[in-house]
Amino acid sequence: MLTALLRISAWRYFACMKKRIISAFALTVILCMPLAGQDYLPQFETMALPNGLAVTLHRDSTVSFVSLNMSYRAGSSRDPEGKTGVANIAGESLLTGTKLFPREELIRLRTEEDVSIRAQTTVDWCSIASVFPANQLELALMIEADRLKHAENTATVEVFDAIVAVLKREHDRRARKPLASLRQQIYDELYSEGHPYRHSTIGYAADLEKLSVKDVRTFLKRYMSPSNACLTISGNFDPERITALVQGAFSDIPAGVVSRWKTLPDEFSPYGQAAFIREDRIEYNQLHLIFPSVRLGHTDDAALKALAAVLNASQYAILRQRIVDANPLVVNAEVYQSAQEIGGNFWISVTVKPEMKLQVLYDQVMRLLTSLAEEGVTEEEVLVARNHSALDFYTPLEAVYSFGGRGDLLNLGMLYADDPLFHFDLFHLQQGATSASLRRAAARYLTAKNQLVVSCVPMGKTEYAVSP
Repeated sequence: MLTALLRISAWRYFACMKKRIISAFALTVILCMPLAGQDYLPQFETMALPNGLAVTLHRDSTVSFVSLNMSYRAGSSRDPEGKTGVANIAGESLLTGTKLFPREELIRLRTEEDVSIRAQTTVDWCSIASVFPANQLELALMIEADRLKHAENTATVEVFDAIVAVLKREHDRRARKPLASLRQQIYDELYSEGHPYRHSTIGYAADLEKLSVKDVRTFLKRYMSPSNACLTISGNFDPERITALVQGAFSDIPAGVVSRWKTLPDEFSPYGQAAFIREDRIEYNQLHLIFPSVRLGHTDDAALKALAAVLNASQYAILRQRIVDANPLVVNAEVYQSAQEIGGNFWISVTVKPEMKLQVLYDQVMRLLTSLAEEGVTEEEVLVARNHSALDFYTPLEAVYSFGGRGDLLNLGMLYADDPLFHFDLFHLQQGATSASLRRAAARYLTAKNQLVVSCVPMGKTEYAVSP
């Protein structure tokens, strides 16, 4: 029975796992043996239009809808100097209607036709994810093509003023809410002036006063073009008609200009050690260790992701067992490798009760990381981490639609590396990490010579902070 269960395709297997009550013995067996289905790769076809639009087709006849993921190399890292936040405003503008399909019509489609249209802007890209009933594929393509063809027209004065007002309220909220502006403070420490990743996606509050509708329109015209975009169509479509439909919708749109970084950084130089204390209106202490690391797709990125899983992916993980569960004063912990197109950071964040000094916690964490660098981990610990990583990776792939689904992952792979399977290949590299490769990654990146130490403490309680 167990053998048959493990032969189920990856995402259906994990769906079954979530719906069952598994005994402690069965759970131990599953966690300590390799899971079948981890080599799953979605089927797809690609096509390139003469204007440079890269299209990926991923058919799933088991669903009753079609999903479009349109992504542009137009994240906040492309914000003009001194005008941070433009990319985010541009992305939000794209949701407000197109030349042929104004805002009122999009609202009607959402409320009456079971249509979903969402936008997301990150440091690297801006993406529109839409879901339509399968019989409305042509309409979905017409709307997306019209949005692309007339992108700059979506930024009207009315739209611009409304979005800026929302962003001002968000900045005000972050200024009032404890620790809400902490991440921006960390970015200011990690990155030098002018670095594309120094500001958050919504930009600096002071820059909002400098922005104009013209700035947003200029950004949209520059970056929202076929040659700077990738489109993935997923779901239940007719494979005999799809090529002609795509060509008919998008082929007459001018190519525009591609935006790619001239070089992707592969060299690593230790950051050194820096620290700061953040006093705020909190009733706990919090330690953040940020280790500058490598970009998405770097040869060490996979090992660092695997190392994060070994440290904290489950109740069996090393940091959780030795620090979180072993100390009743420790509330929770997060560990992850955050990698983007031109850089990355490895984060360890631990929250403790107010009576615990962060210096003690810091020393414990650093001793643990030193032991990893010197002694490595067991193959059993690596295997448990692999299985939890597989659960995290494959579960969202049950969905073909929206952000995080199969279509989105295929599309971003095409955007980053001209390869829809880019993220799947990275995951397989992560699953191939060994105790030896994790030890090397810990020794190279997770050291006192390469860290920003952030102590968050209640107002007036700086004696609880770290003095590295």
